[in-house]
Amino acid sequence: MGVTRPYLVKTSNGESKVLNLADCVNIHRTPAVRDAILKGEYNRIVSDDGHMITVEKPFFYTDFDRNHLFLVKPRYERHDWLDASAQLERMVKRVPLNIMTADKKMRVIFGMGELREKLVADDASIDDRMVELLKVLIIYDHPFLIKQPRLRLYLEKVSKQSYDFIACYDHHPRNYRVGMPRKVVDELVTNRAEVEKWIKQRHKKENIFDLKKDHWVNFWRWSPVPSYLNSLKGYAKQIREGKTISVTDKGFKDMLKYLPRGSQLPAWAKKDLYELLQFAKKKKLKKLQDQLFELRFDRQLDDDWYLNDDPNDIDTLWKLMKDLPDTNVEGNTSLDELNLARGGGGWYEPDTGDIYIGSEELFDKERFEDVVRHEVGHAVHEANDKKINPWLKKQFGWMTFDMDDKQIDAWVDLMGGYKTNDPQVIKELRKFLKAALGPGSEWGPPKYPVIPRNHAWWNPDFGPRIAFENSGNDWHERNDKWYRYKDKAFFCNFYYQQFMVVNSSTLDLINNGMPDKYAATSPFEFFAELYALFYDMDDPMRKNIPKEVKDWLNTNVGKATSSSQPKKPKHGIRRTNRAMPGRKR
Repeated sequence: MGVTRPYLVKTSNGESKVLNLADCVNIHRTPAVRDAILKGEYNRIVSDDGHMITVEKPFFYTDFDRNHLFLVKPRYERHDWLDASAQLERMVKRVPLNIMTADKKMRVIFGMGELREKLVADDASIDDRMVELLKVLIIYDHPFLIKQPRLRLYLEKVSKQSYDFIACYDHHPRNYRVGMPRKVVDELVTNRAEVEKWIKQRHKKENIFDLKKDHWVNFWRWSPVPSYLNSLKGYAKQIREGKTISVTDKGFKDMLKYLPRGSQLPAWAKKDLYELLQFAKKKKLKKLQDQLFELRFDRQLDDDWYLNDDPNDIDTLWKLMKDLPDTNVEGNTSLDELNLARGGGGWYEPDTGDIYIGSEELFDKERFEDVVRHEVGHAVHEANDKKINPWLKKQFGWMTFDMDDKQIDAWVDLMGGYKTNDPQVIKELRKFLKAALGPGSEWGPPKYPVIPRNHAWWNPDFGPRIAFENSGNDWHERNDKWYRYKDKAFFCNFYYQQFMVVNSSTLDLINNGMPDKYAATSPFEFFAELYALFYDMDDPMRKNIPKEVKDWLNTNVGKATSSSQPKKPKHGIRRTNRAMPGRKR
């Protein structure tokens, strides 16, 4: 389960598709998502011409059992790793200590390939920081790999014999599998103290074993490119804000020197470069105009790693390779070129047809940072269900009923009963109700059961039938149409495959006092949304929570204090043209 939103995407060949994509995934509740990532199947679609396409967008990955809190971003946003790290810090601020151990792993991850790699490393019980250092040794042994720009190195799998990596490129079809003998890796891991000493000596500014509120662990941080792309973004932002920039200081000159060129520039960087060009024209800086033009349209392939011109102010790959510790790596790694069809690997190889949904294009940017509270709410609920479930029933009237006969009878009784004493008719009504719930894991009703027109099912006052018919697609969004009997509202949850009931007054709270109608989906989602709102001290809707509810949460879950809350970033909600409701699963 997680927070999922509908997005309209367009493939490179012009196809338009509406995809339900996660803003947050909870592996404890949906372990199948982790399996799909490991198989290279999650967030992938097949185009009409049969090509496999990866869809990359920001989402939060939680795995409370393994202490993993990952903020996943599209791979072209890696230059923003420091801002993303700060965002991750804000998002996990409210994770209670009793849910996770103190050694929780927080990571900023760019691209599905990086995410899959972290899971492979975790399954192999190897520190992901050591994995990145293994990549340095691979490049040292096979330096031709970095002659082609946009190299991606991913840990593909671990066997008893070797650690296998995939080397691939953003804009080149070649793929290689590099095998490193397990014995070599084990020796390095055993000799970790010397490895850490090597890193500390060579990387005095950004030692990956001692990063401070910096959560990106990937060898690409040792290229000057991400840092100077981030500088470009900053200069363009200042220009758009009407500020003047200095084009003579060392930082600006270094940026021009180390930026990628021509076709190697990301799409967003080309736009920012245009901002600088317009600034240069306005200021009549002819030399700068020429430099920017050459940089934008230079077709020469650049060296992402600047072997012959290593910048002094950045901890780069070369600083590591100039003084490698003694290893048995050199000459011992195997390398084979792979002949794969486009999208044919079991990992996430980059492709020019991949689809990107950037951080600026999120369905609801304002609430994205709140999704972690929603998932923590689920974890708190599961850890304290014997205390929380009775409270949800007493305070809000939440009750759920499964598909066995006794449970169905109990749900029907709350609506006045079957209104017949004929056991055969009652048996048939139960059968129809079971069919009406469908197979589960769906956001709408199944095909209507075939029922004779003279059957008791069609009685105008048979509440269970009306409750089924009035649930409909995205039932939480249409809770005003649910069947009401006395002070209760009845509906079918087709995703959980359960019959449900809640107080009408609870729906009033959801519709008029909470941020999202999704809270009406089930008691589980209601508590998660309530938890998220209760611990968000800056949300103006928090005042709508009744005092007795706040008192109970303070006493039984944990006191909410303003000092414990991260300040929300100062940005408005992005209004999109998508009118489709959000979903959280």
